[in-house]
Amino acid sequence: MQRILNTELLLIPMIETPQAVENAESIAAVEGIDALLIGTNDLALEMGIAGQIGHERVQTAYRQVAEACRRHNKIFAMGGVYDQEWASRYIGMGVRMVLAGNDHGLLLEAATSRANFLRRIPIVEES
Repeated sequence: MQRILNTELLLIPMIETPQAVENAESIAAVEGIDALLIGTNDLALEMGIAGQIGHERVQTAYRQVAEACRRHNKIFAMGGVYDQEWASRYIGMGVRMVLAGNDHGLLLEAATSRANFLRRIPIVEES
């Protein structure tokens, strides 16, 4: 059973702090890890630059984690980048797995869309 689980599951540590970025090489070297995923929003928050996903320090972190993934043949993954420009740049750095959204963002988008729909309904009064 353990062998089956090991072949069917992905093990993906999230890189969400400057310390994790600094340790990316060691993390990537661990046997059994399939990918390293930068949690971009959490990383920017921990760096004291909340919301600045294109900040030079975030870009430097991406380059550092990308290199660790290349050296250890791990998949480079990202989450928290919903801006087309920055997604394109980070994918260009080697990202090969992308979290397309999260439950909070997807629910908020759907609820906002529905609320806007309801606000646009014209009132037709019976005569």
